[in-house]
Amino acid sequence: MPLPAAEWIELRLTVAPADAETVADLLRSVAPDGVSIEPTIRPLDDADFSYELTGDPTVLRASVRAPFPPHARRALRASLRALPLVAPPGRVRYTPVHANAWADAWQQFYRTQHIGTRLVVRPSWEPYAARPGEVVLVLDPGAAFGTGQHETTRLCLAALDAHLAPGDDVIDVGSGSGILAVAAALLGARRVQAVDIDPATVAVARANAALNGVEQRIDAAAGSLGSAWPWPHPPAADLVVANISALVLADLLPAVAAALRPGGRFIGSGFLEATAPAITAAARAAGLEPIDERAEADWRCLVARRGARRPA
Repeated sequence: MPLPAAEWIELRLTVAPADAETVADLLRSVAPDGVSIEPTIRPLDDADFSYELTGDPTVLRASVRAPFPPHARRALRASLRALPLVAPPGRVRYTPVHANAWADAWQQFYRTQHIGTRLVVRPSWEPYAARPGEVVLVLDPGAAFGTGQHETTRLCLAALDAHLAPGDDVIDVGSGSGILAVAAALLGARRVQAVDIDPATVAVARANAALNGVEQRIDAAAGSLGSAWPWPHPPAADLVVANISALVLADLLPAVAAALRPGGRFIGSGFLEATAPAITAAARAAGLEPIDERAEADWRCLVARRGARRPA
């Protein structure tokens, strides 16, 4: 079956790192929706997602409405030649983008998942008949990131299934798409406060809450624990869940402990096996006693409990 006519054309070229912003400014004149600047990096620590720049060519990408005819391409090449660049840019490559075909590809590879003892995560287009006792969470990956396919998300979902008690007040730190916040509400949480430092994710979390009919029990806002807490009342929860990088998680643990009520539970993931001992030590130093550790591939998830005394 032939593909439908392309809706967009992706422009891609490589430039010297020093020329990236200059060329990006030119591309914005034909692609006002934005330009992606992708420097070549070398990972330093998989657990914390840190990296260094290599100095190799930078990739620029932009999308323009189709068609982008020959005269427009000639004009773009002439404008590139006229720029005062450190080094000649690479050849501009044009790739048709078929939006419908992309959506179909998602539907081929994103399927219903069973997580923990009760949770089922299903894409919105795939029918599923829930069995007795199952809790079905509906997501559309075309509208949000965070689908439950990454190991750390599955680990947190399974830990929520095991450790969340009906009526708990929950805080989801680094909520992203809201998948963990929605799962907590579906599993019986009384109230969920979802925070993320990226303001763009707030609308996504709210949309997924509405998709699952739990919007009345989920408050989403830009922020985090500590000084970035977005609500006037201080955080107080029976359970805090955070699926973030190891470095951020370790720094956040004192604020997590302070936000938990006595006996409250913490579920944290986003770190690798090699980093697990450091995270466990940091949790203990913050007044959180580990009660469960979960693993999938090289990723780990820690569950810890706050004692009766408030951490120092």
